[in-house]
Amino acid sequence: MITLYQFSSSPFTEKVSRILSFKGLDYKVEEINRLKVKQYNDVSPFGKFPAVDIDGRKICDSTDIAYALDEIFPAKKLIPVDDLLKANMHIIEDWADESLYFYEMTMRISWVHNAKDTLKKVKSTLPKLPDWMLLKLIVKKSRDIIKIQGLGRKKSEQIIDDARRHLQALNAILSKSDFLIGSHISLADIAVISQLNCLLDAVEIQEMMDEFSAIIRWISRVNEIAPYRKNNTHC
Repeated sequence: MITLYQFSSSPFTEKVSRILSFKGLDYKVEEINRLKVKQYNDVSPFGKFPAVDIDGRKICDSTDIAYALDEIFPAKKLIPVDDLLKANMHIIEDWADESLYFYEMTMRISWVHNAKDTLKKVKSTLPKLPDWMLLKLIVKKSRDIIKIQGLGRKKSEQIIDDARRHLQALNAILSKSDFLIGSHISLADIAVISQLNCLLDAVEIQEMMDEFSAIIRWISRVNEIAPYRKNNTHC
């Protein structure tokens, strides 16, 4: 039995969900109330989610989960065997998790006009807070984080230009290949699409997507092979 403990609004939850979907694994979902994470110390002692319980084996951190799932269920692998492909996959996955992540946090959560729409997703993990309080909380918390990280010190125009350059680079790769690493889907694809889906909550990203036809085609391919079945209790 596999249990996925999640914040449904997290791109890392989408990442793990897509991996489980790609591998055709049945699982149940437990939504975590962000105010009660300490109740799940046995699953995630660091309060980090998503986390999984695979027949009693508890793993947190989306990358660690991905590697564990490839080890336990190797029939459909997402981590290449070839050393060079694996290295390239690692670099792109890390770029998604550690760079694109802060762009989506900035644009969809710290910018109030986008955060108002994002609120609907976050609300499921903080169900008892009124909307005005929740909006204020998520905007402040995200701004505190990105200010320390550095992106929050940039002007919005610079951030939009940065995001466009990221998408231009992604589009250039995908204009020459169906997937980001080699000829098959890998963890790199799943990591990037999970962050991109959150970025697409920002109107600024929505408005520029017509520029990136290769990305749009790639999204369709990945969605077909490794769909994100949010709100379902089982794949």
